[in-house]
Amino acid sequence: MPLVNAKSLLTALLLSLLLPASALAMSNATTRSVNLRAGPDRSFRVVRVLSPRTQVWVNHCTSGWRWCNVRARNDRGWLDARYLQHSVRNRVPINNPRGPRGPRHGQGPWGPSG
Repeated sequence: MPLVNAKSLLTALLLSLLLPASALAMSNATTRSVNLRAGPDRSFRVVRVLSPRTQVWVNHCTSGWRWCNVRARNDRGWLDARYLQHSVRNRVPINNPRGPRGPRHGQGPWGPSG
């Protein structure tokens, strides 16, 4: 490979590392009406109810890809990945904010439920 192409490839690689994590988001849509929640569990308050076929951007999911952090219109929250049209398994990053045990339901960095 010529040196110029190697430099261009290296430059492109380094610039891609500077992209915000939101650039890795995956476009998807809901399969039915689904609750967008304040945290990754049914015990968290409902932020908004999303209609069927609402376009969402999946930012990351909890381990096992059960709950995904998404952006829908001007809202951001968590939804059950079973209600996404396309599988996110192995396609979006895993970020388990609760850790191995995590806070009790309704507590933590997502805000209180209720």
